[in-house]
Amino acid sequence: MLVILLLPIVLALTYTFLRVLHRYDYGLTERQNFLGILQLRKRIAVGSDIVIKGDSLTMTYNNQNIELLCQNERLIEVEGYMEYLLEIDDCEWKTSDNYLSLSYTFKENTYDIFIGYLK
Repeated sequence: MLVILLLPIVLALTYTFLRVLHRYDYGLTERQNFLGILQLRKRIAVGSDIVIKGDSLTMTYNNQNIELLCQNERLIEVEGYMEYLLEIDDCEWKTSDNYLSLSYTFKENTYDIFIGYLK
C-alpha cells in the first residue's frame, strides 16, 4: 500500500528533475553558441582574404590559412579544430554590400547573424 502511495510522488519528482536538466542543457548550448559567434566576429575582423565556397569559409588569420565549415552539426575551424557553434542543423555564409552574415538553424529556429564587414 505504501508503494502505491509513494510511486506517483517519486515519478513526479523524477519528471520535474529531468525537465529542469533539459532546460539547463539547452541554455548551456545556447550560451556556447553566443560566445562562439563573438569569437567568430573577432577572427573575421582581424582576418583577411576571405573566400566563401558553399558552406565553408577560408581566410588568412595571423599569417595562417584557416577554413571554417559546417560538419557533424557544428561550425568548426579545421586547423586547430575549434568549435564555434554546436547542435546546428545547417549553416550558410552570405555576403551583401560588403558585409558577411551567417545563417544557421538551431533547435528548429533559423538565425541570420551579422558577422562583420568585408575589407
